[in-house]
Amino acid sequence: MKVEFYVGWSHSDAIFSNYFSDCPMLVSAVPDNRGTIKRFLNKPKRIMIDCGSVYYVKQRERPKLKDIFNLQLSIVEECDVDIESIQMVHFDEPMMNKVLLSEKYMAMERTLFNAYEYINLFKKTGLPNKFEPVGVIQGYDLASITYSAYELVKMGFKNFAIGSLLAKHYKTQIDFIKCAADIVGANNLHVFGVTGIPQMHAMVDIGVRSFDSTRPTMAAVFFQVFYSRPFRTYIIEKSHAKPSSARLNEPLPCDCPICLSNPADLFIPSPRDYSKLRSIHNYYHLRIELNDIRLKKGGEGYALSNVLRT
Repeated sequence: MKVEFYVGWSHSDAIFSNYFSDCPMLVSAVPDNRGTIKRFLNKPKRIMIDCGSVYYVKQRERPKLKDIFNLQLSIVEECDVDIESIQMVHFDEPMMNKVLLSEKYMAMERTLFNAYEYINLFKKTGLPNKFEPVGVIQGYDLASITYSAYELVKMGFKNFAIGSLLAKHYKTQIDFIKCAADIVGANNLHVFGVTGIPQMHAMVDIGVRSFDSTRPTMAAVFFQVFYSRPFRTYIIEKSHAKPSSARLNEPLPCDCPICLSNPADLFIPSPRDYSKLRSIHNYYHLRIELNDIRLKKGGEGYALSNVLRT
């Protein structure tokens, strides 16, 4: 099984599937994303719909589980009827900003309680087989990761995701991913929000099912452009961004949809329309890097087909 890259998408982002015919996407079930997928020229064939927990934990009041579930279903209804895979993620309690051990433990317990409520609701709804509930493994050390994973297995989940990794050192991220994969099976595991190059190598070695990231979009917003073979990052010269990377004032050779049309667009700092073009370019090169990692390790490569913008 090839490791898939789900690009994180929100209502104000570039529509990646309009440029790439085979582009799995992760969409959060938050109000601003309702009614947005129907405007896509090309709908994603594989989609993961998370519950938007990072958004909702910052709100004064959280919606009921049934309301989030219904919002997830409304997003699915906007997709093509021949969509291949729909993964739906229950409401989890992120570990971010949890300092005390008791706070971390309670976050894990709330995540497991929500998972139990969610899978029961999911089963009662009687959705087709292409709908798959995803149980979220939340933990703060290897013991809690192990406990969380086994509890989700006992609930009946077949698909899993591991979260709350972003603030951790990349070696700890890899250790947590390996731990979860050993319990639930690597080909049943999705990794939330991790796309560092060392982590990508490790995830291919482990054989996880998929991972997601908003890295192409976030880098574009901060005036960064990616290039591959070898993978590297540049700050566009005309921006006011601090020089965290080497600067570049003109495009390098590239066959992404944007560069085949007008590569100079990548180097216009604003307005946001140009940032969206950079994110398409960045996605293209991050996919190439993942593809090359797979091929180097003897795995199956991707066909990076472009759908040129109209």
